[in-house]
Amino acid sequence: MQFNSFIFFIFFPLVFLLFYLTPQKIRWALLLIASCVFYLAFSVNYLLVLLVISLLNYFIGIGIVSNDGKIRKSVYFSGIILNLLILACFKYYAFLIVDLQKTAHFLHLNYPANVIRIILPLGLSFFTFSSISYLIDIKRKIILPEKHIGILVSYFLFFPKLMQGPIERAGRVIPQFFQQRSFDYSNSIEGVKLMAWGFFKKLVIADRLATFVNDVYAYPEQSNGLILFIATLFFAFQIYADFSGYTDIAVGAAKILGFDILRNFRRPYLAISVRDFWNRWHISLSQWLRDYLFLPTAYFVSGKLKKNSYLAMKTDKWIYIFATSVTFVICGIWHGVGWTYVTWGGLFAFYLSFGMLTDKLRKKLNRKSGLSKRGKLFRIIQVITTFLLVLFAWIFFRAASVSQALIITRNLFHGWSFRLIIPAIKSLTMHGLTEADLFIAFASIALLVFIDILSEKKEILIRIAEKPLLLRWGIYYLLIISILVFGVFENRQFIYLQF
Repeated sequence: MQFNSFIFFIFFPLVFLLFYLTPQKIRWALLLIASCVFYLAFSVNYLLVLLVISLLNYFIGIGIVSNDGKIRKSVYFSGIILNLLILACFKYYAFLIVDLQKTAHFLHLNYPANVIRIILPLGLSFFTFSSISYLIDIKRKIILPEKHIGILVSYFLFFPKLMQGPIERAGRVIPQFFQQRSFDYSNSIEGVKLMAWGFFKKLVIADRLATFVNDVYAYPEQSNGLILFIATLFFAFQIYADFSGYTDIAVGAAKILGFDILRNFRRPYLAISVRDFWNRWHISLSQWLRDYLFLPTAYFVSGKLKKNSYLAMKTDKWIYIFATSVTFVICGIWHGVGWTYVTWGGLFAFYLSFGMLTDKLRKKLNRKSGLSKRGKLFRIIQVITTFLLVLFAWIFFRAASVSQALIITRNLFHGWSFRLIIPAIKSLTMHGLTEADLFIAFASIALLVFIDILSEKKEILIRIAEKPLLLRWGIYYLLIISILVFGVFENRQFIYLQF
């Protein structure tokens, strides 16, 4: 079931009541049953797939510490490869088949037109990364394999994080299943606030923006630069509100049940560099890629390169470029099937590598121009520059194909003359939103940005909690009323469910 479905508003309060009425020793069993019921709303067959993978990882984890030498390595590598093969089979099979069919057609070869259709189990990408990190942490002796099979499966299937993360490490979450806990009013209230803010982001902001974005991106060749820019801007805030909204609901739900899981976003569009952006966006994925892909790749390559420099550039810079490129291309492939995601990942690899290579030059230019001494102005320029770079990358993430992304990129620079801008503004309502909807869309984006700016120094929920009682509860009720009045209740799925 989805967080924004009607059944969830029956399911979660029931789980909450049963959880605190159930003895501590068997609460893991209740959470496991609840997580299975949560997933059953999508598919019975794929729930079985996730359960089988969980059991396999349980025995592989035990096998890693039960053996020595070559057998230990064999068990470990077999486990990693098995998890990746399962993900690849479900996620990339259809993509490869289509490419093979196109290649065969181009070469005038016979290739069967009818192939088995495999649907990706929802949440499998996040599930696989959790499984892999579990095995790697056992191999690195960061954690011991969990011997309680029920609790390990409960960790893998824990419903708040199952579909879209955060990609939690076993070392953080599994111990929480053993903790004695009783109902905590303040924790629960904080959780409810987070969930309400998450629902506001999803229902009021993301789902409203989606209407405009979907309409424009369906036929981008029919729109001029202004419309495409607004659609891309809307998508940037749609995916932010959608994904961070999901995380707020997940973190809030877990908090109500006494669990602490990661906040996955930290005001990413206020980042002052692309590197800073990835320290703020999808934080659990960024940390996973750093710890399990970037650093091991960099370490491996550094052991192979013996010279201090190659082609007049220091070895450490080559290592950074290579490890960054590998990491973000794989990040793109993980996100989705298609060359658009590879291009999107490659763009971020280029941004980061170019930023590293020009770091000293840019600092020198900033000092000479005096910009670096103008604190607020310099920061605003950095934030806008970073946002525009990220905005450009989102085109490839959202476009249906690379060719469509190139059409959008080309058309972005057309239709900006004063003669064409006025008609374009008047045509905004031709893309699925009324004038009132457009006003709410722009106002909600402004509100989101304003709250993010306020939260840079102190979290908005903490700020509100410090206000007088009447004002505080007035804000809470206003938030709920805004959801009920302005929310788009079409049960649209969260964007990252497709990944």
